[in-house]
Amino acid sequence: MVIIAISGAGGVGKTSVAVALAKKTKFKLIHLNDLARKKKFRMSYDKKRKSWIVSVRKLKKEVKKLEKRHKNLLIEGLFAHEFAADVVIVLRCNPKILERRLRKKYSWPTKITENVEAEMIGLIAQEAVEYNRTVYEIDTTEKTAARTANAIMKILNCGKKNYDISKKYKAGRINWLK
Repeated sequence: MVIIAISGAGGVGKTSVAVALAKKTKFKLIHLNDLARKKKFRMSYDKKRKSWIVSVRKLKKEVKKLEKRHKNLLIEGLFAHEFAADVVIVLRCNPKILERRLRKKYSWPTKITENVEAEMIGLIAQEAVEYNRTVYEIDTTEKTAARTANAIMKILNCGKKNYDISKKYKAGRINWLK
């Protein structure tokens, strides 16, 4: 059984990359937001951020059930890095480009500002390293979902055996504050 988690700030390409990767791997793809909606794990609505607050605890229990039914899982979402996974991939994007993407996606400034700031300081990558041992990050700024999925395949196929791949995608190497 293998669990791969794809996480990152809003707008970095998590869903598109997860779909592309699922096609290549035949892993069971779980979109955490969809699962939370379907199972009614939404606890409240944050009007300021215009987003639902979900029960991560309940989601984790549901994912455990899915682990028993499926050999390999690919979970994607903003908080996928909080789940027990064999490999965590944090997608990153240059904050200037991310802001442009988010302005097309959202009309409220709070969501845009918080996501850009989180990306700028590498919040998701930092959290992922705290939760998991095997964490990689990929800069999606100029990559298509297919190219990013190919990079993930290289990571999965080589893992720690290929030092160059491990080093190239090692979590913590992307620093937008330099």
